Amino acid sequence: MKVAVIGSSGGMGRFFARYFVSRRDDVTGWDPRAAAGGSQPGLRSAASNGEAVQGAELVLVATPVDRTLETVEEILPQLAPGACVIEISSVKGKVVGPLKRKLQSKGVKLLSLHPLFGPSLSEQKGMKICVIETDGGSLSLARRLFPEANLIPMDEEEHDRMMGLILSLTHVLNIAYAGTVSRYLSAGEFRRLETPTSSVQLTLAEGVLSQSPSLYSYIQLENGFSSEFLGALIEELSSLKRLIDAKDRDGFEKRFSEISKAFVGDSESAIGSVYQAFEKSNP
Repeated sequence: MKVAVIGSSGGMGRFFARYFVSRRDDVTGWDPRAAAGGSQPGLRSAASNGEAVQGAELVLVATPVDRTLETVEEILPQLAPGACVIEISSVKGKVVGPLKRKLQSKGVKLLSLHPLFGPSLSEQKGMKICVIETDGGSLSLARRLFPEANLIPMDEEEHDRMMGLILSLTHVLNIAYAGTVSRYLSAGEFRRLETPTSSVQLTLAEGVLSQSPSLYSYIQLENGFSSEFLGALIEELSSLKRLIDAKDRDGFEKRFSEISKAFVGDSESAIGSVYQAFEKSNP
C-alpha cells in the first residue's frame, strides 16, 4: 500500500511511519522539521505535503492537532478519489464533522482514530486505539490496518466525554499538583524526602509537564467536557478540605472508604504496583 505520513518527524508521525514501514508498505513522509527529526529507515522524504500524498492510498495526518483541518485543506487538491485520510487528534468534536464533509466532496474516506498512547510505546502488538465511527466501515478498515491492536469503537461525543475524564482531568490534576509542590519545595528537596507514593505522583506530574504546552492547552480548551470535570474535581477537593478544616475524622474516613470501594479491588496489588514503579525508577 502507498502510504503518506504528514508530520513524519513529530512523535506520533515517526511512530506510525515506523509502523507502516514494518508492514512493508511504500511510505513517504513530509514534515518541515524533517532535518531536526533525522532520517528514518525505509521512509522516503518528500519536498512538500502535496508531493507526499500524490498517488497515496492512505494518508495519515500527524501534524499538531490545531493544524489538522488546515493541513487537510492544503492536501485536498492532490488526494485521489478512493483514498483514505487518517486523523489522530485527541479531541474530536470540532474536527470530525468538518473533515468528513471536506473529504466526502472529493470522494475520500475519513478514518478518525485516537491512539491511547504516546510515541514512546515500544510494543505495537495490543496498542490501544479508539476508532470513531464515521461510517459503517470504520472499524473493519481499522482492523485491516491494525490487526493486532486493541480497537475501541465509539462516536465522537462519547469519545470527547470519556477523554474529558481520562485525559483532561488527569492532566490538569497533575499540573495543579506540581504547581502546589513548587510553591513550597524544589524538585530536589521533594525527592530527598519522597515516599514511594509521592515519588510516583511527582513522576506522573513531571511526565505531563514534559509534553507540549500547546497540545495540552488544546486538549483542555477544545474538549467541551473539560470544564465540567474540573468543576467536579474542585467540588471533591473542597469537600475534603471542609472535613479537614472541621477535623471531622469520621467524615473523612467515610468518604475515603466510599471512594476506595469504587476503585480498589485488591489493595495489596494496588500498593504493590506503586512500589514496583518506585523501585523501577530508583534502582
